[in-house]
Amino acid sequence: MTPRLVGALFLLTLGIISCTSSKLAAPVASPIPVKAYVAKDEQGNDLPIPEIVRPKLVQNDNRGVKTVTVGNDKGDYVLSCNMEASNCVTPEPGRDYFVFTKTTKWKFPSATDYVTLPWLQDWSVTYKKGENIALVPAGGGKPEEMGMYFLDSWSAGVKTTR
Repeated sequence: MTPRLVGALFLLTLGIISCTSSKLAAPVASPIPVKAYVAKDEQGNDLPIPEIVRPKLVQNDNRGVKTVTVGNDKGDYVLSCNMEASNCVTPEPGRDYFVFTKTTKWKFPSATDYVTLPWLQDWSVTYKKGENIALVPAGGGKPEEMGMYFLDSWSAGVKTTR
């Protein structure tokens, strides 16, 4: 194995889901905070933690497309993937996931490299038509638990007042 592949597997093990139509756990009012870890960029500035979402709904159609709705109090992402792709995974109900978009840059604890969407696409799939989104388990996990999708839509959360 190449050093880059070994590093990728190690990093994803540190930082990093089953195909039927199902309704998942109800959304949480606000995301559960992940460990108090602050990543730094090359200049020593704090990097913002990636957005955290939870799965809400998973649907499979008869054309081989899985549609996953994930969200938080800010809003909902509707994502899709080709069910034949190895990284078209079903997020686990009740589990928090980091959202990686084209602007996300993060460094997991003990990692030597930054994780970005292009970095994740290097060893998974890239959807040529549409914006790509990766979901990475926020509490850590196995590399095969990371999902790669294309963005169908995003909608802002509804704010309620009492």
